[in-house]
Amino acid sequence: MIAVRLQEELLERVDRERKRARLTRAAAINEALDLWVDRRRYEEAVRSDQQGYERHTVAADEFAPILGAQTWPK
Repeated sequence: MIAVRLQEELLERVDRERKRARLTRAAAINEALDLWVDRRRYEEAVRSDQQGYERHTVAADEFAPILGAQTWPK
């Protein structure tokens, strides 16, 4: 168990939504933190991919064989 201080307006919004969803405060906060962690990991993975593509850019002809194979004959 932990104690967390929340802004009064945020707590009111959380209580309103959690009641509509029929959740306890603990369940609502656990769900929110789970989503927060997932979003942070996703954003980190996207940043990592972007940095990788910046370091190793795609050559103009890198996908030419694949793209050529996908072209319908005339």
